[in-house]
Amino acid sequence: MAEFLDSFAVERESLMAALGQVEEVWSRFQERRGLEVEGTDLSDSLIAGELSLVRRDLQATQFTVGIFGLIKRGKSTLINGLIGREVSSMHVTPETAVPVYVSYGETPEATVHLADGTTRHLAVEEVEQYTSQKHNPQNHLGVTHVEQQVPVGFLRNGTRLIDTPGLDDAEADEVYTERTLQELDIVDAGVVLFLSPPTVGATEMKFLEEVVARDLKQTFLVCNMYPQHFHDTETRTAVLDYVGERIVQAAKATGRTGEVRIYPVCAIEAWQARQTDDIDLWKRSGADRLLREVETYLSGSAGRQVLEEAAERIANVADMAISEVRVRQQLLDDPEQLDQFRRQLDRNIAALERRFDDAVSMSLTEVAPLRMRIRSLVLQPFAKAKKELEGLETLDEIEQFSSRFRRQLEVAGELASRQFEAGFSKTVTTLQGQLSEQFEAVMTDLAPNLPQVQLSANALLVTPDQLQAVKRSHRKSQSSSAGVAVASGLASGGAAFMAAGAVLGPIGLVAGALVGWKMTSVVATTRSVKQVRAKIMERLDEIAASLVKDVDGQVVAAVDTVRSAVERRRRAFAHDLYQQFELVQAISQKPDALEIYRRDAVRFESAFEACATRARRAVAPGEMNMAAGVGA
Repeated sequence: MAEFLDSFAVERESLMAALGQVEEVWSRFQERRGLEVEGTDLSDSLIAGELSLVRRDLQATQFTVGIFGLIKRGKSTLINGLIGREVSSMHVTPETAVPVYVSYGETPEATVHLADGTTRHLAVEEVEQYTSQKHNPQNHLGVTHVEQQVPVGFLRNGTRLIDTPGLDDAEADEVYTERTLQELDIVDAGVVLFLSPPTVGATEMKFLEEVVARDLKQTFLVCNMYPQHFHDTETRTAVLDYVGERIVQAAKATGRTGEVRIYPVCAIEAWQARQTDDIDLWKRSGADRLLREVETYLSGSAGRQVLEEAAERIANVADMAISEVRVRQQLLDDPEQLDQFRRQLDRNIAALERRFDDAVSMSLTEVAPLRMRIRSLVLQPFAKAKKELEGLETLDEIEQFSSRFRRQLEVAGELASRQFEAGFSKTVTTLQGQLSEQFEAVMTDLAPNLPQVQLSANALLVTPDQLQAVKRSHRKSQSSSAGVAVASGLASGGAAFMAAGAVLGPIGLVAGALVGWKMTSVVATTRSVKQVRAKIMERLDEIAASLVKDVDGQVVAAVDTVRSAVERRRRAFAHDLYQQFELVQAISQKPDALEIYRRDAVRFESAFEACATRARRAVAPGEMNMAAGVGA
């Protein structure tokens, strides 16, 4: 995998160089940079802003590989073998209680994320106190996940591994099983692990059907075997045939067909090989082949897709720049008509504002039904909780209920956040296409035969300055809110979600914090079961109302974010065009200068065309690192 990541890093750097070239040519074309928005790296130039967003997304590229399976199938052993150092516990009893994310860091360290939105920074050796069933049974500590950083070479370019809890662990309830399954939705590749013996049973079949139904981008089915079975050719073949047949049955149960490939691995030997630097044992363990196959997939599909999308975005920005060059050419060719062009631009920009408002309003009408669906998801656990509460007879049962209900709300909230993100992103993508058409209409009025103007959909989501505004808002709410747990959940979790590009904050974390804050004191201070039940019923209504208010507030914030982004891009677009008028007006009385600028415009058009070509070639097979010269 290290070879893949090195190759990806080289290609990404080549693309970053192409990006830098567009930025350089654009800077020279503008002759003076647009004013930067305070506190951010975004310019008031539409094109400069688009370029900065592409750079941000390229730098933040990450590949996630998840390890999934039932308890005691060797998931932790395999992940340690792949990484080459122990980051997940491998004891005899079921160990992993919460997802563990492993990424690159110069110094080994760990961060524990709790349901109330707080974090704890620990030495790697202390992580077991939070991740194992022994020390954290039923996750009573309220850990959502743990991040570990390790100085492992193949992780340094953005690959992240996830070790997940066993899906049939008796210590984990159905809530955390669902949370683990949700991890399937965020991975670029899933390694699904079986162990033989035992054979694939009914529980494993159900898990298989769940995996197949979720349509992972790529699934690697791995059969982990004990050494005596792994090295016996006849036994290994028989095991793989049987497991393969069961997997085909699971696929058919969900209506899927196609080739099934199973990777035989001896995880314990892979880990032993890593510990002793035994290359031959590493290759015999089967882990070497698995790693190479994952590498091939990331290189040939996931990584390629990221680079191709970025290259196309860079080329689109270069095409937008060509459009502005041609507008300048039009003005330079007939400076006497400058006033007429200016009046036409004024009319077009005013019309553009109206059309933008109409497009935004029309697109965002889809948000109202989406908000109702999200409300329903968040409130779903409450009715069941009230029925369950009526049948509880002891304070211990009520305390366990409170802990369980908190986890149920966390999972429901996480699911709601993801569904809102998917639905809202679809709305934004539709809006992006409509706005691009409006931009193009204005440009075509000013100069004929222009390249198509295409905005990045990412540009209409959260931008750095909007993220700063969110953080400022959270800091303000933290200082004034009576519910410190709620405020801290918003401040830490919300900022992380926004930075990652999502548009809805961590409803699950807020829900968990609310339950902890509103219920703990009731159980601790009231000794009558009847009184506790009555008070908790009241608190359930309070929590439901608070969550609905939070959901509505975050939806409003998401809509405002898009409106703000659209308005900024409309202003930036107008700024770029008006700047052309100001320049031509300044030199219109100087014939020599006019001629120089006319020649420059021709050269800039060629330069931007070369930039677009270079960006696309940077990721074209066989054309890596080909640099098209630009000479404007």
